[in-house]
Amino acid sequence: MTGLPRFVPLVTPLTSTSFDGDSFSTTAATLIDLSAVFGTPAGIKAISCRLIIRDSVAWGTSGNLAWLGPTSGNAAVNAYSAGGDVLAEVDGVCPCDANGDIYYRVVASGAATLDLWIQITGYWI
Repeated sequence: MTGLPRFVPLVTPLTSTSFDGDSFSTTAATLIDLSAVFGTPAGIKAISCRLIIRDSVAWGTSGNLAWLGPTSGNAAVNAYSAGGDVLAEVDGVCPCDANGDIYYRVVASGAATLDLWIQITGYWI
């Protein structure tokens, strides 16, 4: 069918040195230019992604998370940390904005306590 988005699976996920386990403090929703940061084509419709986080707060502490979304107020993929530096991983699909970009947001337990990885495993064009 013409006009429908086409999925492009990636054998090797796209990664970025900005999101490869870097430590974050609480961060308001912030735009990621996917073509500049991850090397995706401009104007993609959505991404298939893996979001991995960990927070160094005491094990069992809730409220620490990271999310990806198409706008600054809409989360599409959420990962929640239970603390104790234990990795939490989630795979999902995040729609992109009209430019092919997404937003991320972090809620950390303190200054530079949440480590974040974002991997793009495919995208829709």
